Amino acid sequence: MSNNMQLDGSTPLWFAARTLLSRRGEDFFRLRDRTLKTSDVEDIHDLRVASRRLREGMDLFSPCYPAGNIARLVRQFKRVTRLLGDIRNTDEAIIFFSALVEELGPDHGSGLEGIIDGFLMKRKRELKGLRSGLREIASDPLHDLCRRIFNAPSLFTPAAGGIDLFMPLSCFAGDALETRLAVILKLLPEARQAAEIEAQHLLRIAIKHYRYRMEILSFLIGPCYEEIHGILKSYQDLLGKMHDLDVFAGIIRGTAFAPPTDDPVSRAITTRRDGLFADFTAMLEKIPFEKIGEGIRSTFETEQARSN
Repeated sequence: MSNNMQLDGSTPLWFAARTLLSRRGEDFFRLRDRTLKTSDVEDIHDLRVASRRLREGMDLFSPCYPAGNIARLVRQFKRVTRLLGDIRNTDEAIIFFSALVEELGPDHGSGLEGIIDGFLMKRKRELKGLRSGLREIASDPLHDLCRRIFNAPSLFTPAAGGIDLFMPLSCFAGDALETRLAVILKLLPEARQAAEIEAQHLLRIAIKHYRYRMEILSFLIGPCYEEIHGILKSYQDLLGKMHDLDVFAGIIRGTAFAPPTDDPVSRAITTRRDGLFADFTAMLEKIPFEKIGEGIRSTFETEQARSN
């Protein structure tokens, strides 16, 4: 069988795992090469997303592989994601505080210039570390290891009590998405409370995992995929901006500002976060996650009926 073969809900799980992980791996290493050439902000962001999507794919299909093989790769890619995450956070801080200087004007914004200069210096160090880190951690030997592991699911030595690697992909995929949705639904009651910053942060991560898992399995979801994917992205973006503001507020609290600067800067951050939380609450009322789950569930029920 070729990895270019068209997949559908009836594809055996073992072959779908091998094919989809191989595609995600090749996508990551293609973006690694591009990032090493350009060091462009968008390329760094795309590589970070590719690393997270690959890790989600490895988590999704880990039951198809010998114990320890996928875990070994996950440890390596966590290091890559951390490198990419550090520089992404620095870029976001530079963008935010630079915009805030323009918004507040010279009377209040000038106190932020030292913070911005610090982040610019930090980015230079991180960029240098990113280049060397990608060459060392995400090296060609890791690429070869990915290929070997992804192409060797446990067909003939399945784990005791493990899953049936010959089941149709649609049967496995529906349950896999339900697992991620259950985490979201568990976090929602606490995350609805404005002061529960940690719950909102965990919810953002849970939505991100659900979204990446959906992206990997998108060809099974049908016409509703684009709409649901867009909704998840909106939720993730809202919660991501809220989290960034929480981080920025902590930076301000840890910096010795003169009082005339401290008040308007902190107030601007608080006002923005309050607005984002109001948008988040309104979105939950308009498009609850229970409704999203129902849409995905009905799609897989139809797909499983077609496969059987």
